[in-house]
Formats: sequence, C-alpha cells, structure tokens
Amino acid sequence: MKYSIFILFILSLHFSYSQGNNVTLLSQWSDSSLPPVYDGESVYNEVWGITKDGIEYAIIGSRMGTHIFRVNASNQLVEIDFVMGKHTGSDAIHRDYHDYQNYLYAVCDEGPSSLQIMDLSFLPDSVSVIYDDDSLITRSHNIFIDTAYGKLYSCSNKNSGGSNALKVLDISTPTNPTFLYNYDLVNHVHDAYVMNDTAFLNCGGQGLKVVTELNQSCIQIGELSTYPQKGYNHAGWLNGDKNIYAMCDENHGLDVKVLDVSDLNDIQVKSLFNSQMGDAPNSIAHNVIIRNNIAFVSYYHDGLQIFDLSDPLSPQKIGHYDTYIGNPAVSYAGCWGVYPFRNGDKILVSDRANGLFLLGFQPPPVTVESPHEIFPNPSNGILYFFKDHGLFADYTLHIYNGLGQQLMQIEGKADYTQLNLENYKSGLYYLRYVSNVDDTMFISKFYIQ
Repeated sequence: MKYSIFILFILSLHFSYSQGNNVTLLSQWSDSSLPPVYDGESVYNEVWGITKDGIEYAIIGSRMGTHIFRVNASNQLVEIDFVMGKHTGSDAIHRDYHDYQNYLYAVCDEGPSSLQIMDLSFLPDSVSVIYDDDSLITRSHNIFIDTAYGKLYSCSNKNSGGSNALKVLDISTPTNPTFLYNYDLVNHVHDAYVMNDTAFLNCGGQGLKVVTELNQSCIQIGELSTYPQKGYNHAGWLNGDKNIYAMCDENHGLDVKVLDVSDLNDIQVKSLFNSQMGDAPNSIAHNVIIRNNIAFVSYYHDGLQIFDLSDPLSPQKIGHYDTYIGNPAVSYAGCWGVYPFRNGDKILVSDRANGLFLLGFQPPPVTVESPHEIFPNPSNGILYFFKDHGLFADYTLHIYNGLGQQLMQIEGKADYTQLNLENYKSGLYYLRYVSNVDDTMFISKFYIQ
C-alpha cells in the first residue's frame, strides 16, 4: 500500500544574498557604522538565542560588543540594547555567549577582555551588566554552561594566573562565579558540549575527549583521537537522546562526522556529510546545534545547512540558506554561528560580514511506501497502529504535534498498538516508526477530529 507522508512544508523566498530550500528570510539586521576587524570586511561573530516569558530574543557579537534583539509578533528583529565589550580592538574576532537562570554570560578571546554577566530581568526593555571582571576569565574562546549542575566551562581560558585548556567555574550563585578546577590533560580545548556533568570536548588536533567531574577534577571516560577526514576538531552537539553527536572539523572541504556515542568506550563514526554546495572545496563546517535529530550547521562560504539525522547512517539534507556572496579568497568568511529556537521552526544565523538573520524553516515533504496503517484516521483520539512484522515485533512509536513537538513515546511488541490521544486537541499529528531490530523508519500523518 502506498502512503504519501507529508511533513510541514513551506516554499523558500528570494533574498538578495541567496535562495534557500525550505528556508525563508524573516528578518535581517546589520549596522554599517560598526568597524570591521583586521580583514577589512568581517564585523560579527557568535549568535545565541533566549526565550523568556514567551518572547524570543537574539544575541549577536560584533567587534564592539554584544547586540540584543527582541523578535516581535511579526517576526522582525528589534534591537533593544547594546553592551560594549571590555576589549573592542580590530583583533576582537571571537565572542561567545550562554545563558543561565535569567542571566547572559559573555566572553571574548582577544585583548584585555573579561567575563561579563548581564541581568535579563528588565527584558523586553533592556539588560543590565552586573558583573564585569577579568580575575577568573580574561580571555576565553568558547563557553558552555551545564544548567543541571550550575557549572560554566571556559575553553582555552586565560587570566592573570596563566592559561588553561579548560577552566570550570561554579555559577550556582549566578552573579558570583567561583573557581572549581582546571583541566589540562590536553593542549587545547576549543569548544565543549556539556550535559549532566559529562563534557564532550573538541580538542583541535587531539580529537574528541569526553570527561566527567570527580572530586573537583576531570577524568576521561571516552575519546575519539583517530577518525575519517580528521582535521582540527572544532565543535559539536549532542542529540536529545544522548546517543548521536555531530562533530565539525574546522578545515576546508572536510565533512561533518555523525558519531554514535551510546557507548563512550567505543565511539563510532556512523556517517559523514557535507554541504553539497558548489563552494564545498572552500567551505568549512564551523558550528552545529541539533534539535529533534535535525542538525543545523553554520558553514563558512556555504551558509546554513540543515540535515535530518533520524537515520544516522544516512543523513538527509532538508534545507539550506546562504548568507554570503563575497570573496572566496577570504578563508573564514560568511556564516559563523547558528541558533535554532526550541522547535527549530525559527533559526538565528550570524554572518561575519552581513550580520544577524532570522530564518523560518519547516521540513520538506517526504513520500515513502510502507505496509502499515493508522486507523481510524481521522479519529476521536483512540486509534490503532498496525504493521505486519512476521514473527517478531519490536519497535518504538514517536508521536508529534503539528509543530514537531514530541508528545509521547510508545514501545511496541505486537503488530497492533493502541494509541490514546483523547486529551489532545483536534488537528494534524505525526507518527514516527523506528524499528528496534532493523533499519526501518518512516513517518506518517494522522488527524484528530
């Protein structure tokens, strides 16, 4: 039986920089009065997003400091505040951000800089700098906050006491960061992803290290030092199920690696992917964030690239948007950072020359053939899933609403499984089937009346 399975779809709009499949331009901001850094064209760097009281906010760094925007009801970027960095010279290339408990943390990796903490309580009107100190962090390449444990991880940290590959701070009292410990068993930590005291560290030429805290120090619990297309291990992100990690090497033309990290004693590369754009020899996969098994990757020269990692063995490109048409001789040009809001339907992108972009995204339609049924469809909330498995059935059903939010997960051991959605509103829903015995996966839509 043939089923046409549709995921939410929207046509892309034309834009002066580029056209993007399944991605629309909602708003864009830049300021021509801001001075560039030493390359003569780059002004902007990292991007971050915050949702507070139902309002979305965008943060972008520039040579001069931190620009803060509100996303209004019409999906337009409205600048509401600016915080000047402690260092603003022509070498001020790298800034980084993370938020925790109603505070925004900001660092810079050049000059006599500092750790700045901004109080977000006054949003949507303004922010207030309540901490600006260089004693713990003078320079930092990237930061990541483990919100579950109240710890800030500062990568490639420098202060008056010297340099450390990684410095970990206690921010359980958000406005009073205190030193916990340093990690210096590698030469350099460029970036980190941390969840529940487990840190995935991107260590340049030394590859990926996975560490955890023990008695106020780090112990290694996993590593990947040799892998295909190895370069400068730059950045990565873990999926929500904590079993897939997408990893970028900051080198021209190298692929993004999709890792199975379900067993940290045996981390495996499951697949590779790249932008599939004409500029691939010049492009560099710079940063990545995963939402709902969709990887949003910022590429130098190739812009935003979006891949579905539902099948980690076969990533599928489902969208892109190029923000830069410029000089191919500039190695690190174009799209720097990416931040998809929680549902992935709105994406913030920073471009080194062209500033801040707010993009809309919905996945393209997908059509498959599969011997299965969902009935009755439409239903009143009680419905059944059927698939002929032969002798052995072992699968997982994921139920999503029309916005892509997962509502429930059900383990199935028989051909028939009852779904009770009586408490959910009428409308369009999606069922994602994942076999636990083979590589079968498909998505179907159904309706509740």
